[in-house]
Amino acid sequence: MKKSSAALLLAILSCSSGPRLPSGPPRGDTVVEVSGAVKGGPFRLGKADLDALPRGKVEGTDPVTGRAATWEGPQLTQLAYGRVELTKGADTAVVRTADRRAVPIPFSQIRTFRPVLADRADGVPLPDRVVAWPTGAQRGLLTDPRARLWWARGVVAIEIVNSFTTYGRALAVPDGAPEGARPGADLFGALCIACHRLRKAGGEAGPDLTRIADRIAPDAFFAMLAKHPGWTDATGEARADGGARQLWAFLRSVAAVEAGAAEPPEQPPEKERGGDRHGYPAR
Repeated sequence: MKKSSAALLLAILSCSSGPRLPSGPPRGDTVVEVSGAVKGGPFRLGKADLDALPRGKVEGTDPVTGRAATWEGPQLTQLAYGRVELTKGADTAVVRTADRRAVPIPFSQIRTFRPVLADRADGVPLPDRVVAWPTGAQRGLLTDPRARLWWARGVVAIEIVNSFTTYGRALAVPDGAPEGARPGADLFGALCIACHRLRKAGGEAGPDLTRIADRIAPDAFFAMLAKHPGWTDATGEARADGGARQLWAFLRSVAAVEAGAAEPPEQPPEKERGGDRHGYPAR
């Protein structure tokens, strides 16, 4: 693991040793801003600045609209680390959109799959820039629960961060949390944090969920989640009920701690958990 991490770091550093993003005023109105753990930033880029970057093409299908196309635009590697000098610990690009999503994408995925910040699809200009991925050639992307959100639309900014510093506290499972909370935290990180804030981290497209368990009952939460367009698996189908209960176990524990409770709520009875003694769905 240490060797692979070191190799990735060296690869990123080698990619970031070339030309830099322009540090002066944007050429035209600002289209995308690059900020965060980058030296000399923020960098405000106009359309002409983006057009001057190396471009790429990917064949992929938008998982939300179902549109299959050849997507073309500046390579995301150039904006995330290729043309900036990173500060120590930077490992994630948080893609911010006009509708206030904040989509975290690890550098490792950007380097492996080479997405583009598409401004064209099948040669036709797009009204909004979208991060497009090569799902045609890289079918494994379809199995990653995060990939649906990685197709960020209406991109306006890219913030470079350290994932643990930015999201570590938000996704930490409180001591004494009920069984099932750990996988619930993983689900929140994969499916929810791009749109919802939790303990001061995450997007703002939806409501803050830090104290959601203080505001509604479990059954009401499950009912809302079942209808939520983001609560789907890689095939677009609604997720199993056990996952919803794991997510609730995590959010309930977070709410208890944030409210100043000495201990998280006691573990619910097995019937409420909807799974085995480990909090996973019954087989």
